[in-house]
Amino acid sequence: MSKNLVKDRERTRFVLLYAGGLMFLFGLIGIGEFVQETETTGMFWWKKTVYRSLSERMPSLILAIGLLLIAVVCLCVAMRITFMIGRHKRYLAIIKGNDRLLIQRIANITNTNIKRVMNDLQNMIDLGYIEGYYIDYEQGLLIDKSYVPNKIVKKIVKCQECGANNEVIVGQSNYCVSCRGLLLF
Repeated sequence: MSKNLVKDRERTRFVLLYAGGLMFLFGLIGIGEFVQETETTGMFWWKKTVYRSLSERMPSLILAIGLLLIAVVCLCVAMRITFMIGRHKRYLAIIKGNDRLLIQRIANITNTNIKRVMNDLQNMIDLGYIEGYYIDYEQGLLIDKSYVPNKIVKKIVKCQECGANNEVIVGQSNYCVSCRGLLLF
């Protein structure tokens, strides 16, 4: 697992939370400016109160709404990154020490949709969070690239598509040598 990539995600999440918080604060200040109808100028006994029209206050409201929208987007993206980091940590704990693992089993353990687990695992492989693994989509397995079965069992299987006989290794994805169709046995 690449530590730099994990640190980058953490840093990105922190920056988004910080930026979202600042935008939210400045948005609230902008709303405060919009709500303030009067402005006091001068000092002590020569104070003067000036009434501001709606057209003078409107830019503050527009800016405040824009800043609040940016804050919401930043916070939502930061939350997605947080949830993704949590899912990836759970997957890593499950995967550790396993050469072959059914993706359906990972989905059951994490109480997650199998499609989401498969997408998350493929993203983790693509980004280098887990190295040395690949996904066998036909069998629904996450397999260590260095995995070698304890014993190899071969079997002759007749292809259901073209009828050719094929020698296959039990436990691996096998394809017909004639038509390249998936062999089911």
